[in-house]
Amino acid sequence: MIPVGLFSVRQAEEADLERIVQLDQLFGSVALTRDYFEAWLRHHPQGFLVAEYDGRIYGYSMVIYLHQHQIRENWLLDTGGGTCSTHSPLGEYLYAVSIASQKQEAARALFIASRRTFIRSHVYQTVIFGRLPRFRKWVESHGYCPETLTRDQKQRLLDIYVNTLNDPYQVFYEGMNFMAEYGVVDYLEGDADSLDCALKLVWRNPYYRPLHRDRALVAAPEQAVASMELSK
Repeated sequence: MIPVGLFSVRQAEEADLERIVQLDQLFGSVALTRDYFEAWLRHHPQGFLVAEYDGRIYGYSMVIYLHQHQIRENWLLDTGGGTCSTHSPLGEYLYAVSIASQKQEAARALFIASRRTFIRSHVYQTVIFGRLPRFRKWVESHGYCPETLTRDQKQRLLDIYVNTLNDPYQVFYEGMNFMAEYGVVDYLEGDADSLDCALKLVWRNPYYRPLHRDRALVAAPEQAVASMELSK
């Protein structure tokens, strides 16, 4: 258990899932069912955290490690269909699968706890593809019909939207020292409010040191090998 401000952050348990499903309803049309959370507990329970205060859960988060080639900038592909089966323990990217919170302070506690718990020297970046739930209304307010937009038109409008800092989610993430990189079209299918789009944000680990796996195997000296054979 990790204390962060008023909250205690701990690993999620099966008994927490009913409450976690309730919290996920904040996502509306892209809320997940209990089956997904059960799969997360099977594939990477260590990365599944909850923020608790006075015995009540106010937020949850899920992160996995991925290699660079595994990140396709599409939630379903990146997460193995939403099951976290793509988790790679030696991956150099810490990838945020999902986070939901009733209180901003609980979300902040989860981010802080995740950095304390999961950032290792081999982790190059933490990567978040943040939802933009006000993007549809912004597009409509500028006289566009979301359903008739081409992919290129959507990308152009998304670039304008994220570069003018219109979304409070972006403000929150940047307040957590994440750097916005660019908008991603077709990230989360069914996210009607975001028009399936997301904002890629990263936090670069200042202590990053790549793993040199070729150095993990040390050849035994020939003389030692000969000695072993003689002793048989």
